[in-house]
Amino acid sequence: MKLLKTQDKLCALRKKMDTAGVTAVIIPNADPHQSEYLAGYWQILKWLTGFSGSAGTAVVTKNQAGMWTDFRYWIQAGAQLDGVQLFRQGDTGVPSFDKWLTDTLSVNDRIALDGKIVSASQAGSLKEKFMQKGIVVDTTMDLISDLWQDRPPMPRTPAFELDSIYAGETRKEKISRIRKKMADYNTDCHVLAALDDIAWTFNLRGQDIHTNPVNMAFSLITMDKINLFIDPAKVNTPLRTALEADGVALFDYNFFYETIQKLDKKSRVLLDTEKVSDFIYQAVKKRSDITEAPNPSAMLKCLKNEVEISHIRDTAVKDGRAVVNFLHWLCTSDTPKTEISAAQQLLNFRKEQNAFLHPSFDSIMAFKEHSAICHYSADPDTDLPLSPDAMFLTDSGGNYLTGTTDITRTVHLGTPSSQEIRDYTLVLKAHIAVATALFPSTARGYQIDAMARRHLWQQGLDFGHGTGHGVGFFLCVHEGPARLSSLPVDIALRPGMLLTNEPGLYREGQYGIRLENMVLVVKERETQFGSFLKFENMTLCHFERDLVDKTMLGAEEISWVNEYHQMVYDRLSPGLAEPVREWLGSRTRPL
Repeated sequence: MKLLKTQDKLCALRKKMDTAGVTAVIIPNADPHQSEYLAGYWQILKWLTGFSGSAGTAVVTKNQAGMWTDFRYWIQAGAQLDGVQLFRQGDTGVPSFDKWLTDTLSVNDRIALDGKIVSASQAGSLKEKFMQKGIVVDTTMDLISDLWQDRPPMPRTPAFELDSIYAGETRKEKISRIRKKMADYNTDCHVLAALDDIAWTFNLRGQDIHTNPVNMAFSLITMDKINLFIDPAKVNTPLRTALEADGVALFDYNFFYETIQKLDKKSRVLLDTEKVSDFIYQAVKKRSDITEAPNPSAMLKCLKNEVEISHIRDTAVKDGRAVVNFLHWLCTSDTPKTEISAAQQLLNFRKEQNAFLHPSFDSIMAFKEHSAICHYSADPDTDLPLSPDAMFLTDSGGNYLTGTTDITRTVHLGTPSSQEIRDYTLVLKAHIAVATALFPSTARGYQIDAMARRHLWQQGLDFGHGTGHGVGFFLCVHEGPARLSSLPVDIALRPGMLLTNEPGLYREGQYGIRLENMVLVVKERETQFGSFLKFENMTLCHFERDLVDKTMLGAEEISWVNEYHQMVYDRLSPGLAEPVREWLGSRTRPL
């Protein structure tokens, strides 16, 4: 089979566009479940353009092809795109892809957008925008599948049960809570397509998406039925028996599409338009009344219960020891190292920890100028040897039966410059600002995000990503709905939310710095002005004393670092070998 190059693919796509009477095609990086990370079967954007990042949208017209992606991927996309123009989404003077299309197309032109992968929310918004310009968006066409000759198969990894000793709640209890929310909305049927919501609801895990412990599935929950649509080859007999004992009826994955087109016309359906495809939405809308609201499981899932929190605290110790062992190896071993070999060594240290299963994402091991690429991924062509003369950023995490981790540390493998020390200290100050924040129970993530950026803004500096994201419990490392970001997400921070605190600073072509801990929202105090919350640090790993300018820190900041370092040593040292324990002691001594 002869594999097509990008220009050949674009030529073939344009022929299909002509046949279908289409002037442009929008290709989002998406699947039928609105996943952030995609199984190979759904990596359409990568197949067409060569770009492997998790966020992007391509547009193909009769004579132009462009791709839009955000700050995290500008450098990566510039290196990977082949014959496709890069649009730096969010950069000054760069139009959004829909604005660019409205300026490029004419009245009565038609745009194709695959309704089975684009969300109902985005499809509705685009249809409305283009309708105002007299342009039609057709979400009934898939122009790619017939062209993708070497498409990977749908994943079929075995599903397995996450015991309630880890989850803290049975699936029957969770579905009971979901049904109460359905009743609150006066609905009697709930459509679930988001894979992490389904995994949480049914206490199921899998490996259908690389590093994401989920299964390809859909679900329909009514007041008296629980239907799970999943490839039967994924469910062994004991698991099938356990599911059926809890009232779960199993159907083939693809049977879901037929089922939603035959819903009871009297059904009142609860669905989240950001979490279902336009195809699903339109099929349900034809037969039933729809209530549009967030999936109840999304909020229930992000509020970790006491069993989960206990496991997360224990997991922080295990993962902290793995990372400290790695940093000790990085700084003391004479073994020749590269970015890729460093990632493998860290994985080896994690594999030594109890209940570790696999990474929570592909580790970012970024040396020198690569550290300025937010989501850099080393490959054999870019793999740099490590040498004692530059910054090295390590962003990694693990999926354990007892929780998911995400940690970033930045070290200098030689003697840092005064600018590198200053930049590191500013990022540390931003990190401390979040770690020590006290805030009312009405606070939103964007307010905390501003606290982190203040120290950088005062120096005319900033970073292009959010300060933090939610983290799942042995689930997706990026979890909604709350986040610490400049985006005005109207979700109050609540006790039990597990988030990251990861400000950064990136100097393109030179180096990047990011410092990331996971933090848990907890109650702090009640006053006459209401309830106040704070963050409990969950991650246990030292910061780099050699990169800190103590004169830039206030007394309270110095005290925080010293207390945190003492906690790191006290929690981790009992499980470390003597040489590593002594090394950690030197790294955690008071500033």
